[in-house]
Amino acid sequence: MIASATLSPYFTIKLLNPRHVFTTTKPRRKYSTFSTKFHLNHLWNGFLHPKSCSLHTVLRKVSDDGGSIDANPQESAAVSVGEGTSSSSSTLGDNYVALFVRMLGLDHDALDREQAIVALWKYSLGGKNCIDAIMQFQGCINLTVNLLNSESSATCEAAAGLLRSISSINLYKDIVAESGAIEGITGLLSRPSLTSEVKEQSMCTLWNLSVDEELRVKIANSDILPFLINSLDDDDIKVKEAAGGVLSNLALSHCNHSMMVEAGIIPKLAKLLKTDMEGSKVIRKEARNALLELIKDQYYRILVIEEGLVPVPMVGAAAYKSFKPGLYSWPTMPDGTEIEQTSKGPSKFGASELLLGLNVGENAELEEAKKNAIVGRTQQQFLARIGAIELDGKRESQSDIPTDNRLTLLPWIDGVARLVLILELNDEVAISRAAESIADSSINEHMRTSFKEAGAIKHLVQLLDHNSFAVRSAVIHALERLSVSPSLHHLLEAEGILHPLVCTLKRSETSGSLMEKTLDILARILDPSKEMKSKFYNGPVNGSKMGIDAARSLDASAGLTGDKPVSIMDSRFFPLLSGIFVYLKNDASSLWCSPLDLVLFPK
Repeated sequence: MIASATLSPYFTIKLLNPRHVFTTTKPRRKYSTFSTKFHLNHLWNGFLHPKSCSLHTVLRKVSDDGGSIDANPQESAAVSVGEGTSSSSSTLGDNYVALFVRMLGLDHDALDREQAIVALWKYSLGGKNCIDAIMQFQGCINLTVNLLNSESSATCEAAAGLLRSISSINLYKDIVAESGAIEGITGLLSRPSLTSEVKEQSMCTLWNLSVDEELRVKIANSDILPFLINSLDDDDIKVKEAAGGVLSNLALSHCNHSMMVEAGIIPKLAKLLKTDMEGSKVIRKEARNALLELIKDQYYRILVIEEGLVPVPMVGAAAYKSFKPGLYSWPTMPDGTEIEQTSKGPSKFGASELLLGLNVGENAELEEAKKNAIVGRTQQQFLARIGAIELDGKRESQSDIPTDNRLTLLPWIDGVARLVLILELNDEVAISRAAESIADSSINEHMRTSFKEAGAIKHLVQLLDHNSFAVRSAVIHALERLSVSPSLHHLLEAEGILHPLVCTLKRSETSGSLMEKTLDILARILDPSKEMKSKFYNGPVNGSKMGIDAARSLDASAGLTGDKPVSIMDSRFFPLLSGIFVYLKNDASSLWCSPLDLVLFPK
């Protein structure tokens, strides 16, 4: 008969009841290496001693003797032991580790092995001293890895849990890996049906091992990568966190990036950052860290932005102290559009200004892009005013990265608004990094329109006259990327971009690449045929005749240059020509074709 017995305050294990073991007519097992008397007396009087091993903490951080912290600390079943525990009590408990290690042998039946591995797993939660006691016995790891093939979920969970505890110590990581733990866990996780507990313990073991560079490559080259990515959709949050932790570590090795992207990791991780789930702080952190490693590659950065995430520089909370919102000015749209004042006189108590926007007419229509810009600006300005705009960023796991290189990832509505907000600060480095992020994020018409509605054009044009060359260079880069959209040309010209660009051409310190970007912007804005092209191609899809008629009427009324007289259009080229000839006096033969094409052969 089997009875349930409690093994000290730390372990729960099923043992033979001494009252009935000798009255059993049919033995449960054929043979036993240890006598029943030895088995019972020592387990009940030795290992079960209430002072067997002081388990003060759960995988506590150990000092300079080869220890480390578990990537995701396990919840210990241990209970704090009083301070009066004698120094010899742990030795008494350690004496019975050998018994349980021997019970892991293949010559014992499945139940004995399960009881032994569960006891050792619980014992290992006591910390490094307990793990050291287990590791004194050669072959313990190999026997534990062998138990990963068991059909019992409890056995597999305990075996993976023990490997997790041992792999949390730096000294034993290589031993665990060399014993075939990675291959064993890969085979275990390939089974069709597993409990969440088995998945968690197995992936947390990989999480610990993936801290090592060589082991990261070994894990990524196994067949476990698709399982890890699919586990990001698991219902159990702990399974998600374990999978995210492994993937975050794998992303630290650049050689793993192509495999991870091809396996479809970017959409999965981006989804975790765009959705706010309860208790998802750890998985969001790991997902962000993995994506921040991937966006170091320009192509992968585009894929991340296409998923709706924008890279935003971490400039420090102190930089936002220079932000001064217009609290007492009449509100405007993010792009600078003024809101019409329907009431000429102020209300008695100022309610018309305070409650502006709450009373919206039935026929009022607001584009979706403008709505998103308003929401993003409101949220970011509020965070800046209360000093909470980068509180989460302080806890980012990028402490080893220089402050001027740190990034975070935000959903595009918040990210666009945050970048525009940084353009209003007094920090030159912050402004330069924000402008570069705007340039990198302007990958499609949607993003360029979003920056336009958020008011980025106005701030960028104003920054063309900034004293810092680094700021001007970053701003021109951003404007060059934004000017790809023909719909922004009129706004760029209306904001007065031509004069600052001409001044850039006249500056002697202007580099060749910066000159090329400046000429590209001017070529797009001053293209005489762009207005005719826009009117021709804006006709109905199946109404080409209307488009042709529109183009003909355009030529007849205003010539090839659109609805403005030719003399007015040409007058805009005079200061541009002056700047070009000043530049051509310098040695810039490689760019001669660009200004000549701009003036003589406009497309």
